[in-house]
Amino acid sequence: MCETFRNWKIRSRPALAGLLILCSVALAPPSEAAIDDAGMALHIAGLLGTRFSPESLFVTVKESRAYAEMKGAVLDKIRVDTMKLDVLLTREGAQLSDDVNSLASLIGYSKGEIVLLEDDVNAYFGNNDTRGFSNLTFDFKPEAFRADGIFTASFLFTLRIRLSATGILSLGSDGVYLDDVRIYVEKIRQPEALTNQVLSRVNPLIAWGDIPFKVEFKTVTMDDKSAVMTGYPVTVEGGATAVWEGGECSLVP
Repeated sequence: MCETFRNWKIRSRPALAGLLILCSVALAPPSEAAIDDAGMALHIAGLLGTRFSPESLFVTVKESRAYAEMKGAVLDKIRVDTMKLDVLLTREGAQLSDDVNSLASLIGYSKGEIVLLEDDVNAYFGNNDTRGFSNLTFDFKPEAFRADGIFTASFLFTLRIRLSATGILSLGSDGVYLDDVRIYVEKIRQPEALTNQVLSRVNPLIAWGDIPFKVEFKTVTMDDKSAVMTGYPVTVEGGATAVWEGGECSLVP
């Protein structure tokens, strides 16, 4: 009996080894390459919704590309009317995680577009005495912006100054900046020292720090109601689409 059993064990080792390999494969966590487009769309929509708290968003995934569009996202505490992302995914070997920062491991490259409304910028500064300002309002124009507000400055003593400013918006590696700014008090242009102190409080107007992956923006333009920062994202046709609204994700049939 024992001898027969011993011989069976020897003869069965190749079969047993194969069975163990199959079991280990079956129990191993799936790689991103094994996740279909629908699963990836749901996962990315959930992470983007968690990070930016938009009014609504949708994500379309097709193989190695994804396109996301958000309405009413919050970026650096300011409402963004529209945010678009054209993404090249890194699916091979990546790990799914509920941590929003894990998006950096899924997104190899992205082009973005942000539409920032004058009304939303003014609502933010109107509801927040922040960055040294109170009652700060912006007036966007195609050629430049105008801003008016009360600035609290500290020199030898604290001084509240009603000032106005003109300038343009420009893109930096870490956000959107007020640039080429001229500051006036009672229509008299102020020296560089005051200008630099004001700008150090305001810039960047919107920082990219809330975005956990690199996004390319190439140009910024303004009209009478909004500013548009864009890297010219392109939509994805076909694939699977997930929507996020009210904290819930679902697939579009």
